[in-house]
Amino acid sequence: MQLTHNNVITSKQRLSCSICDYRVDPNNESTFATFPCSIRAFKDEKFKVWRCPDCQTIHCLDVVDLDHYYAKYAIFQTELTWTYRFVYGNLYRQLKKHGFSKSGSLLDYGCGTNALFVQYLQEQGFTNIYGYDPYGTKDGFGNPTTLQRGPFDYILLQDVIEHVEDPNALLSELDSLLAPGGYILIGTPNAANIDLNQPDLPEYYNCVHIPYHLHIYTRETLESLGKSQGWEPVDFFARKYYDTPWFAFNFRALNAYVSLLDGTTNVLCEPFKLGKALTSPKFLFYAIFGYWLSFHVEMSIMFRKSLN
Repeated sequence: MQLTHNNVITSKQRLSCSICDYRVDPNNESTFATFPCSIRAFKDEKFKVWRCPDCQTIHCLDVVDLDHYYAKYAIFQTELTWTYRFVYGNLYRQLKKHGFSKSGSLLDYGCGTNALFVQYLQEQGFTNIYGYDPYGTKDGFGNPTTLQRGPFDYILLQDVIEHVEDPNALLSELDSLLAPGGYILIGTPNAANIDLNQPDLPEYYNCVHIPYHLHIYTRETLESLGKSQGWEPVDFFARKYYDTPWFAFNFRALNAYVSLLDGTTNVLCEPFKLGKALTSPKFLFYAIFGYWLSFHVEMSIMFRKSLN
């Protein structure tokens, strides 16, 4: 069967679970849920996903030309504003909890073409900090020679593993870049808490984020992937770094704001429309209480590599 999305045609589908090899029946329509794309350029396109009944991993059925979709990816145009600096403090503290300091080296793998967290750490006086992204330019953060600066004491893999087809190949590469005794922090959506029966809620469709998210894992499956590399899970964070108790800086409030505008994640990369937000009772409610009403649809796991 051929699938068409804006003239991007493919005859392939993801019918096998990348974790446990369960194979879904493509003719059983009840198996699939349909979600909209959350990027403005493709907001009228919809894609199918399915959940493995054995390991609960969520998979994007439709295989598309990802270069076509990343060409208009909103986050690539984002700048380091005070709001990012504020929430990046939480991400830094997750690393600092496990010894990260200015004497250590860090690789932000999949840092985006603008490497905002790298910029943030450099502003804080960190010097041994590097960013790499396969979609970056060769004279920018897409330069593969950056990886030769390893091994690194810390690796950050934030919102990356769900974007790759083969998680084992990616983690094996990162294992070769991680120093013995080093730490790797992996942040990603949590499939266990995503309701595929509610594709119209931004809390869910922004996490499913198709066709960009190819596979979404549970805590158990992500830990099994890390353990297969010989890493030990040493910490678990049940929410994203920008899900905080501070007014409006939580996942539910951000999604209420997205719904208030055009429903796409592009609005989070644009100047905040304060007047519009303050006229919305729903936004104000979640701005105050959203942290305590979290769906916990995001997670981070800290792994430690053996010294041997």
